[in-house]
Amino acid sequence: MKKLIKPLFILLCLLVLMPIGLILWLTITDYKPKDCGNSEIRNISPTLSSERISIFNWNLGYGGLGQNMDFFMDGGSRIKAPQSEYETYWNGIQNTVKNHENEIYFFQEIDRSSTRSYKEDQYNTIFRLLGDYNSSFSTNYKVGFIPSPQIIGSPYGSIHSGLAIFSRFHLDKSERISLPGNYSWPKKIFFLDRCMLVCRIRSSEGKTIVLINTHNSAYDKGGFLKKEQLEFMRDYAEKEYTKGNHVVIGGDWNSYLPGSDGNSFPSEEKIPDFYQPLPADWEMENWKWAVDLKTPTNRSLEKPYIQGKTFTSLIDGFLLSPNIDLLKVQTINMEFKYSDHNPIELEIELK
Repeated sequence: MKKLIKPLFILLCLLVLMPIGLILWLTITDYKPKDCGNSEIRNISPTLSSERISIFNWNLGYGGLGQNMDFFMDGGSRIKAPQSEYETYWNGIQNTVKNHENEIYFFQEIDRSSTRSYKEDQYNTIFRLLGDYNSSFSTNYKVGFIPSPQIIGSPYGSIHSGLAIFSRFHLDKSERISLPGNYSWPKKIFFLDRCMLVCRIRSSEGKTIVLINTHNSAYDKGGFLKKEQLEFMRDYAEKEYTKGNHVVIGGDWNSYLPGSDGNSFPSEEKIPDFYQPLPADWEMENWKWAVDLKTPTNRSLEKPYIQGKTFTSLIDGFLLSPNIDLLKVQTINMEFKYSDHNPIELEIELK
């Protein structure tokens, strides 16, 4: 009996000390971006001569959240897609992007080197796929190691992910601007550092267009983090508009967009409680929402997708400053085949 006590004591100490050591290491190595800093830019083509601009937006779900996937954070059981499944989704994403030519692309949840996407640099893959587009990337999720949320299971691993913009227009400037609102320690070391990727381009008429790519907080019951972020975004965008600039805000808002709610698209699944509308007092006078109310842009990941049964919503879209005309907006209904989001195409004209 005495021979068993020592190894059991050592095992117990390890079980206690390992989580403490992991949290300590993650705290020390936690990604701490500046509130505002320049983002990486790759300029390889000149400015286009156009007052009409087409923009494509898609939360890629890092190529791991296609139609057969469920996810533990949504109440599912799976942590990441098997590699063969991931490759099917990622190849489908690339083909979709290639077959929908636009002048500007907004992407969210695009990985640089993550365990969940098998260490593929998706930003470089899209850069090579598009060929002659200028581009910029900003990190919004960088964690050295996330253990399995289950007692027995493979770890979620390391993550490096973020926002990207690809543009036929020369990028004059690109910035990563931190959004306010975060979870308390130690929870925050495992979650995203939310930000806006802000790129500036110029039309042939010399007009400055400010492109704001955003991915607001999810799993924010009550919407308190998103409220802070939305107020910050509104103030930033309105200041840019008062300077005479043309402003396009696009991305994954993680809130029901105007004209939609949790009952917009009938389903058998209960509405998840972390889906929230935009705050009632949040508005931007004379700004235009560009959303396709006929088609959902996001689905729940509690179970694999089944049309008519899975909860779907409209949380992705664009907001345009008053000096921009909306010509067309359409969600491409892919039935969430390759991502838990459907892509959107937008066409605008500068006044």
